[in-house]
Amino acid sequence: MALCVQLFLEGARVLVVGGGRLAARRARQLRGEGARVTVLSPSFLPELETGGFDLIRAPYSPDCLEGCLLAAAAAAPEVNRRLARDAAARGILTLAAAPGEGAAARVMKAGQEGVVTIACATGGAFPAANGQLLADLRRAAVPWAEKLPLLGEIRRLLLAQEGRDAGPLLRGLAEKPAGELEALLHSLREAAGQGGKSGRPA
Repeated sequence: MALCVQLFLEGARVLVVGGGRLAARRARQLRGEGARVTVLSPSFLPELETGGFDLIRAPYSPDCLEGCLLAAAAAAPEVNRRLARDAAARGILTLAAAPGEGAAARVMKAGQEGVVTIACATGGAFPAANGQLLADLRRAAVPWAEKLPLLGEIRRLLLAQEGRDAGPLLRGLAEKPAGELEALLHSLREAAGQGGKSGRPA
């Protein structure tokens, strides 16, 4: 079993060890999450050379972990194992390149449907299936992407009502169709003196 979490990396320093295709993909992915990415390797693919990353052209050294929140293993297996050991000793999380290299975390295939974040993994059994799994999950999430903004606004208004236990009212709301939720939201806004606003949250 594994604990699935969302990791917010805006402004965090992250080290990617490796200079090949996996390193390039991981560096782009981490920068896309707002991380400050340093890539360490004796050599780099051209896309890393020209990608605007902070590059350190050198063999792996644990000194490069200083100040990092996260390290991504994307080198040869023996280097990845050393990285995982060194990072763990410093309390730094390591993303795995492959199973069995000692890393504490693995990146899942993820996507967004409205406010819904969707992620899946095959546990390394057949990674090529992750794309189709994610597509299936995204289709299932479409109705939720429509309803969740309504549910969020209804919850906010109910919790703001003094002296009212919102628990019983919140239970069962998720199963209601969007039309019923819009009607309930309209009535709650009227009760709160916001009756002139649109039935849909902004």
